[in-house]
Amino acid sequence: MSLTLLLVVAAMAGGALGWVLATSLGHRRDEAETARALLDRERAEADRAIARARRQLEELEVRDREHSELFHALPELVRQMFAAKTRRGVSPLAVKTAVHVFAPSQVALFLSRPGHKLLALAEGTGLPASISAGLEIAFGEGRVGYVADARLAMDDGDFKMATSLVRRHIEASTHRDLVSDLVAPIEGEEGLIGVLSVGGLTRRQGHGKRLLKMVADLAGLAFTYVTKLRLVEHAADIDSLTGALNKRRLQQRLGDEVHHAEREHQPLSLLLIDIDHFKNYNDTNGHLEGDEVLRRIGQILRASVREDDAVARYGGEEFVVLYPAATKAQALKLAESLRKAVEAADFPHGAKQPLGRVTISGGVATLPEDSRSSVDLIRAADQALYEAKAAGRNRIVAASPNYLT
Repeated sequence: MSLTLLLVVAAMAGGALGWVLATSLGHRRDEAETARALLDRERAEADRAIARARRQLEELEVRDREHSELFHALPELVRQMFAAKTRRGVSPLAVKTAVHVFAPSQVALFLSRPGHKLLALAEGTGLPASISAGLEIAFGEGRVGYVADARLAMDDGDFKMATSLVRRHIEASTHRDLVSDLVAPIEGEEGLIGVLSVGGLTRRQGHGKRLLKMVADLAGLAFTYVTKLRLVEHAADIDSLTGALNKRRLQQRLGDEVHHAEREHQPLSLLLIDIDHFKNYNDTNGHLEGDEVLRRIGQILRASVREDDAVARYGGEEFVVLYPAATKAQALKLAESLRKAVEAADFPHGAKQPLGRVTISGGVATLPEDSRSSVDLIRAADQALYEAKAAGRNRIVAASPNYLT
């Protein structure tokens, strides 16, 4: 074999050996890179798992701290609810409890109006200007009204799972600014007391419905307890014939309401009522029949007012109705419904009356626009009542805005 041929064979063998070595090294490099990539993925997955575990641990610690805070604060909040002296005193404490449990953006507590399928806003927090005290929602209207009808605690998911027809009806509420993610009925021995609505929860969403039901049940027990306590404590404050407050208790209540209205910068309206031609009824039918008219009218008035309103017998055939937190326009509307209720009632011998029926006249005055004291408030309402009588009776007249000038 020639030298040239030997050199060619050697070169070819060297090339083949180099290719084999390069291929082998390339495979090893690929395997190393694959191993490194796998190791990096495993390390990243481990880091993610550790982060998840850390978050879960932190969430557990937060929940544990929140539960600890809740169970430490709850007994005191419940004690305060049951220590309230009036039903109106229970409402802000129930709202405060809901705030402590959920830290929501909105809470609204509505009370049912006896004898009416209506709910009136009694207390709230975080509510916009369009949602003010005294706002009324009919049973069946929106989420709050639906819960009043259904008597079931419901959350956002429950409302969304309703049938399309029911859902359209529920979401057709005109009160769009009221956020109601959780809603629960407040019930007592006498039936529905009210509805508690919570919106914009920032904690305890997972157990929201159960916890809100617990708050509502506690509020219901407190409302019932306060009602029974008031019945026992204030039996001496009731006029035995009409069932309304007597004049002594009216004066105390009026003083308290004036003080509350001034402190909270809220209006206070008063309606003074007189039974039209009552002397004629007594003279024609006798005093026993006249007493029956007084009893029936007291019953009608008490059945027709809102939860926090007060009805009192002022003297003889005169009655007073207090409308806390009611503007003059709201009080006039409420007073007109009372007048119509009496006019529609069937009284024995009513046809013998000069107006053909037993009717009432009334005057409405509001603090602070018509008065600066309880005495002036009654005087302003009395002047308006005089004007109602002079205009033909069986009507409600508002006090003149310039009464004090």
